[in-house]
Amino acid sequence: MTLLFSSWSISTAQGLVGGIFAVLFLSIFYEGLKSFREYLMHRAVKSLRAPCCTDSKPIPKERNWRSIFIGKSKLPLFIHVIQSILQVIQIGVAYLMMLAIMTFNGWIFLSIVFGAGVGYLVFGWTKFLYGVGSTQDCNECCG
Repeated sequence: MTLLFSSWSISTAQGLVGGIFAVLFLSIFYEGLKSFREYLMHRAVKSLRAPCCTDSKPIPKERNWRSIFIGKSKLPLFIHVIQSILQVIQIGVAYLMMLAIMTFNGWIFLSIVFGAGVGYLVFGWTKFLYGVGSTQDCNECCG
């Protein structure tokens, strides 16, 4: 069985175990990367502070974090470039996981699913701390 690259051929049990751990860590890395991007966005929104407040009042509920950047204040170019690079990496990792699943090996599939679960367990709590666009963001700056 070939996993991801023609030079990565799995023909032994040890090779399969190595492949399972490789895609497991790739899946965990993917979840960590998603959380890291959310954390960076949270820091960027928090550093702007002004867009989430108008006349010391929180923004209306119908506005979300995306609409903040369409208005008067925009993300600095440097932050947007970093987010774009991380997005490209995240998409690349996602496609690698898709290609690994396309081997139709049950163990590889389970390791990706398990890795996503472990990754969410490790990094998913940050969504509650750094949830971009939450009412907590506006309450902190307008408070």
